[in-house]
Amino acid sequence: LPIYSLLQEITMGDEDDVTQRIMLAIKTSEAFSQRYYKKMDRERQTIEKLYLDTATLAWNGNPVDGLENIKEFLMKRVPGKSSHQINSLDGQPVPDAAVGGQMTILVQVAGTVKWDANPSQPFQQNFLLTEKDSKWKIAVDTFRTQ
Repeated sequence: LPIYSLLQEITMGDEDDVTQRIMLAIKTSEAFSQRYYKKMDRERQTIEKLYLDTATLAWNGNPVDGLENIKEFLMKRVPGKSSHQINSLDGQPVPDAAVGGQMTILVQVAGTVKWDANPSQPFQQNFLLTEKDSKWKIAVDTFRTQ
């Protein structure tokens, strides 16, 4: 997701820096979640493009480190066909002091997911997105079904 196109959508008028960062986080979380779940449900073979090389995934308590391992896990260990429905979405900027000044956004998602022919079940997913090469990339992905 290009960062600078999202930044251009935010008016720089009288809004202070905190408000601008919150608006960027909201717009980013909306655009990111649409892209992520589209890839997860229909284009999973290309999902690694959304992750940093050093990303970490925790899938229902199973830790997976590194881009290649995450791709392999999502392709081989996660049920083949999925359909996600988002019920709640939030995006918040992470304070610079917590991430060494690196532009970072916390995205929180709750909804339902249907795997193959199984009944839908609730899920929660949290992402830490960070900027790399003018694009948002997943640094940390935590997924849990209930």
